[in-house]
Amino acid sequence: MSYKLAFNQASEWLAWLEQQHPSHEIDMGLARIGVVAKRLLADAPIAKQVITIAGTNGKGSSVAFLASIMGQAGLSYATLTSPHFVRFNERIQLHGKPVSDTALCGSFERVNQARYDAQGVATVLTYFEFNALLAFDLMQRANLDVAILEIGLGGRLDAVNFIDSDVAIVTSISVDHVDWLGDNIDLIGREKAGVYRAGKPAIVGALDCPSSVADYAHEIGAQCLQNGIDFELEANQWSNKAGLTMTLPKVCLPPMNVAAVVQAVVSLSFEIDAEDIAQGLADARLMGRFQRLEWQGKQVILDVAHNPQAAQNLAHELANENCEGQTIAVLAMLGDKDYPQVINALSASFDQWMLSSSEGPRGLLSSELGQQLSLNGVADAQFDTFNVPTEAFVAAIAAAGPADRVIVFGSFVTVGEVLALVEG
Repeated sequence: MSYKLAFNQASEWLAWLEQQHPSHEIDMGLARIGVVAKRLLADAPIAKQVITIAGTNGKGSSVAFLASIMGQAGLSYATLTSPHFVRFNERIQLHGKPVSDTALCGSFERVNQARYDAQGVATVLTYFEFNALLAFDLMQRANLDVAILEIGLGGRLDAVNFIDSDVAIVTSISVDHVDWLGDNIDLIGREKAGVYRAGKPAIVGALDCPSSVADYAHEIGAQCLQNGIDFELEANQWSNKAGLTMTLPKVCLPPMNVAAVVQAVVSLSFEIDAEDIAQGLADARLMGRFQRLEWQGKQVILDVAHNPQAAQNLAHELANENCEGQTIAVLAMLGDKDYPQVINALSASFDQWMLSSSEGPRGLLSSELGQQLSLNGVADAQFDTFNVPTEAFVAAIAAAGPADRVIVFGSFVTVGEVLALVEG
């Protein structure tokens, strides 16, 4: 029986999808996606090898490093990431390019058909479950060597975790998404370690990961590989307990997960040369992660930093980069983020702040950001408030001189709105 919907544009499918589930943003669990995935995928693999990445920070850069290495090595690959900045298609990329609207529409139809059982009863999927299934469908049809999957939230119950990985990385653990994951760092670590699988390489990426991450890997019988114990990166020299060594290049993305990425690559069943690993790391770029661009003759850096750890990393990157002029912030955040600690980490990094409100139920007013800046000792004359991020960005560009730099950060939404304006 056919349950075809009369949509032939990706925008129509996306508008329909956003209306389907009463809590489409977050409704964690693997039961719904499991029912539909079995019909859609018929238990066939989505790629010869699957790498899954979970963690609080560093997932996006890890995906970018891995994708670049796969491309350099001549392997076919695809990536699943979230959220997107400007277009939904960014979430699913084949060989480094967003999927086409045509491919996306075909996959939407197949996933929608798979929602129905023999009696014509449909499983209602969340936005994120639909997103994951689209990716699995397109990846399976592409006959890939490697699928690289980024966990959206948590790990154990995230829709992406329906797929069993051959190699899994937990990048770092810090407090984020408190409403869903809580504020207990050990429990958060255990939840994210739910991406590990028995008998498979389980990579603990950060030196300071809570012990619960490795403990879970050992409990399930995974091949636990810990940064600083089973592999390490000293200066530019990487090595592991298996006796492998290689010299790594300077990278353009935050380097915090380079050691774990290399361990993941050498854990795959494919033989990938050290030269391809090094070149892939050097070439890796990622939208919205210390992304440089120029607009109206002004220097701009876009970064999605939206939690304390990411803010500390951004402060470190800014401090280590020479700037002859002033540094101007464009900041808008969501209200469920730890914005006081984000501002605390960056309060000394900027000469001027352009603060914007965020829209929607999770939005945060620019006045609240201003109050927090005042508590951190930033003078009133050093910040202005705006209604939307693009207004704040335009004001920052107007205020910036040729030697100044404008840093846009605080959320994917903030960076996405500015990117849409710049690309516009």
